[in-house]
Amino acid sequence: MHSVDVVRSLYDAFARKDAEELRALLHPDVEWIQCEGFPGGDHRRGAEEVIKKVFGGLRSAWEDFEALVEEYLDAGDHVVALGRYKGVHAETRRPMTAVFAHVYDVHDGHIVRFRQFTDTWPMVAAIRGEDIS
Repeated sequence: MHSVDVVRSLYDAFARKDAEELRALLHPDVEWIQCEGFPGGDHRRGAEEVIKKVFGGLRSAWEDFEALVEEYLDAGDHVVALGRYKGVHAETRRPMTAVFAHVYDVHDGHIVRFRQFTDTWPMVAAIRGEDIS
């Protein structure tokens, strides 16, 4: 499987809430780096921690949370996914849309590193109950 197909499969598994497929795609010692200022973000290590704290955290804080990829940039073992997050904050009920760039390193069919670059302000505003439109 090509690296870009591995990354596409990750987004598909996330959308389906398929934890088993996520485990199969993530290297057991994956490095997951979320950008500074991302709500609940951190530097995580290991597939189980990513599934529980990253994916699980997003689903508990946001209703209808989606990571919608608009374009994949295939650079061999490196893949960039460009897109938008969408969701409604579970407490304030404020919707948000935030752009992102995700950079993946893939080795032997597994994601070994993820780096996130995103506009965190729409998420923070929704958490605060502010309207930024």
